Amino acid sequence: MQKSLSYRNSYHDNLHRYAGLKRFFERWSADPDFKQDLINNTTETLEKHAIPVTPDDIKYMIDERITELPQPVQTMWEISKSKQDLIQSFYLSENLPSHRGMLAWRNRQIARQRFDLGPFFTDTNIHSSMTVELTQGCSVGCWFCALSPDSFKENYNYDDNREEWLGLLDTMHSFLGDAMKSTFLYWATEPFDNPDYEKFCLDVYESCGVFPPTTTAVAHKDTERIRRFIRLSAEHGCWLNRFSLTSLGIMSKVHKAFSAEELAEVECLALNMNTSFAYGNAGNFRKKALERPEILSQQDNKLRKAPWHRSNPDYAGSEEYANGSICCVTGFLINAVSRKVQLISPTTASDEWPLGYIIFAEATYENAAGLEMILQSWSTEYFKEKLQDNDILRFHPWLGVSVSPDRIEIKGRFNQKEIIEEPANPSLYHLIKQITEAPARLADIRQYAAAHLSIPPQVSDSLINELYKKGFFYGC
Repeated sequence: MQKSLSYRNSYHDNLHRYAGLKRFFERWSADPDFKQDLINNTTETLEKHAIPVTPDDIKYMIDERITELPQPVQTMWEISKSKQDLIQSFYLSENLPSHRGMLAWRNRQIARQRFDLGPFFTDTNIHSSMTVELTQGCSVGCWFCALSPDSFKENYNYDDNREEWLGLLDTMHSFLGDAMKSTFLYWATEPFDNPDYEKFCLDVYESCGVFPPTTTAVAHKDTERIRRFIRLSAEHGCWLNRFSLTSLGIMSKVHKAFSAEELAEVECLALNMNTSFAYGNAGNFRKKALERPEILSQQDNKLRKAPWHRSNPDYAGSEEYANGSICCVTGFLINAVSRKVQLISPTTASDEWPLGYIIFAEATYENAAGLEMILQSWSTEYFKEKLQDNDILRFHPWLGVSVSPDRIEIKGRFNQKEIIEEPANPSLYHLIKQITEAPARLADIRQYAAAHLSIPPQVSDSLINELYKKGFFYGC
């Protein structure tokens, strides 16, 4: 089957061309002592960490007299930009749900996330339409895991369940259409806990033409299996694999076991405590941070040094922690072992949604036919393009809705604003004012608008549905 990602050649060719430099920056972002080691003995330090660059290649990183942005740094920035272009094209433009109602629901959730989680999170998120867990629980047990999995209990065996599994793929592909291409096969699980993981990936590829991306935290354990998997995924055009490296020791093991060229298409994500990467404030980490607030402050300081945070006045002027979720699915979360399906979307973790995603609905299925019935039921209740008469209109509690005599301001967590001026749009102004005073059904708001505000029903419905599309209403 033909490789399906239009950005693959340029993006991945550059990753291979600059594989050594990529490895250098992986260590640089993870190890606070690395710079001093380079200053003390550059050649020895590079050899120790299996980084195939010359001292001249990276001298700008340790020589403070060099003030101009060097070409290698610019190159890595361009590679990062091409990755974001791939995400924007593949996930946000090309491969969208074919079901009109689900597409409208998805667009509402993404609009809400701009006010909830901020523009950086929203624009860099893949907003996948489906993920499937192939185990019950996880064997790794990261203390900071934002998804708080239980310990490993059971695998979804391929040979025993192949017919059911293929039925699941057919059912979801029929419903999602091209959005099926955004599928991946893990969540609060370690994919390589399942000995049949590669077979499941190949079936997704056969179903929709895309080999699913993979994130693993055990790349340092069975390195031969991982090496074979890297080759398999590359042969099938996979656009990204990631290694979660939870300590500097594990990073060293991985960099020693695999050459920079072998890992050119693998994103090595440093997750040790002192890395420049900041943890998502959800799940296990959120529990720890509630007990020890200084942990969250330390992570917040990292975020505030990031260029996207520091240069954006909306972020810089907010006291909110800008990584309140690691959820990257606006769609279906399925556990194949328990046969549970959930409809989810990212949100800032809270007491209500401690894992950083909203669960709109949840059900269990017995087979593909049962799964199809669930999809039909949710289509009626959630995948709708307009509000229904009995829908309750109330703003999300985290939105700041300020009403003054001549304007209303709707403010998100990171200072995103929607401003309604009463002289310019009196009908919308008075409708919002009424909703803030007392949440009510759409039918009741419509009746009130006609009787007390002289707003025709079709006008009030249209104006309220514009707010609905922007994701402002709780539970929608």
